[in-house]
Amino acid sequence: MAGLKELFNKGWWVIPHPFQPEDLRYWRIKLMQNIQLILQIYTGIFFFLNIFLFDYPLMAVADAVLFGGILALQLDLRKHLNIERSARLLIGIIVIFLSIYFVLAQGRNYSFIWFSMVPLLAFFLLGLHLGLYVSGIFLTALVAFVIWFAPQWPSYAINIPAVFNISLALFAVLTISRHYEKSREEAFSFLAKRNSELEILAKTDPLTQLNNRSHLDDVLEQELSRAQRHEHDLAVLILDTDHFKTLNDSYGHIVGDQVLKELSEVLLSHVRSSDNLGRWGGEEFLIIAPDTNEGGAVELAEKIRIAVAEHRFTDEKLHLTVSIGCAAYSSEDTLVSIVQRADNGLYQAKHDGRNCTRLGKTTRILRK
Repeated sequence: MAGLKELFNKGWWVIPHPFQPEDLRYWRIKLMQNIQLILQIYTGIFFFLNIFLFDYPLMAVADAVLFGGILALQLDLRKHLNIERSARLLIGIIVIFLSIYFVLAQGRNYSFIWFSMVPLLAFFLLGLHLGLYVSGIFLTALVAFVIWFAPQWPSYAINIPAVFNISLALFAVLTISRHYEKSREEAFSFLAKRNSELEILAKTDPLTQLNNRSHLDDVLEQELSRAQRHEHDLAVLILDTDHFKTLNDSYGHIVGDQVLKELSEVLLSHVRSSDNLGRWGGEEFLIIAPDTNEGGAVELAEKIRIAVAEHRFTDEKLHLTVSIGCAAYSSEDTLVSIVQRADNGLYQAKHDGRNCTRLGKTTRILRK
């Protein structure tokens, strides 16, 4: 199956183009490519059948003209890749050929069944408005023609040409319908993927790939509501790097960014799966720790502080420390108040010499 598909994608009918499946032009070219191939196969087969089997020389001439027109259109599309022009020419060629075919056949062999292709092709290749316009005029003219001339035509039974027409026309409709559904699925899949990527980008810090401040606000609101509703513990930790400006001035912002990335990895490796870690701003990080009381917050903060102090950052083997402020949830807390108390703890840690943990109140945690 894979070999057949590869062979099918290498024939003379293949139109080289730079478009990807998420681009509608990809599917329009692919549909024109397939329809041109179907029409060439059809006209090629019926050219010989009309001459040697059915004795319809005028239809054979029409088949030969259509084959040549499709071939010219292929060459033009391959050379110029003008999709709009080629789409309109293809629809025009099909409409003219079907009209001629219908008149010459005088309704024989169920030739009218091919008209079911026109609306499908017109809407996909020409767009909603032009497709409706072309289909409406064509079908209106067809109905008028049939009403005027059909009573003069004899009735015809099912025969071999009729079976060919019905089978090939239905196959063409099936191919076009499948093509449309495939392109629709690809478009929806692409949009879903892009929406997912945008959703991730909207809540992710681009440098550290951690949660950004906006997403942390949302998570903290949810956790506060849960803590209030179920009377669960909750803690917030804010940590800030010590003397980071000096590091940036000495080694440059590129090294500084790399340090922040590595710091994010260190933090991720020491928080729990239930915790929410994110970049709060600049060199500050915030941790939301559900089901964590004051003692648990301090224990988590100290584990992180020690891990950071022991780590050596970048190829420069840089030493870095962090100061951490903690706050445990109380029933009167809001998002602003609990963050403010954690920030007060951070301020106290900075005031007390850095590289230490402080609660957002008077309790003091000695440096280990």
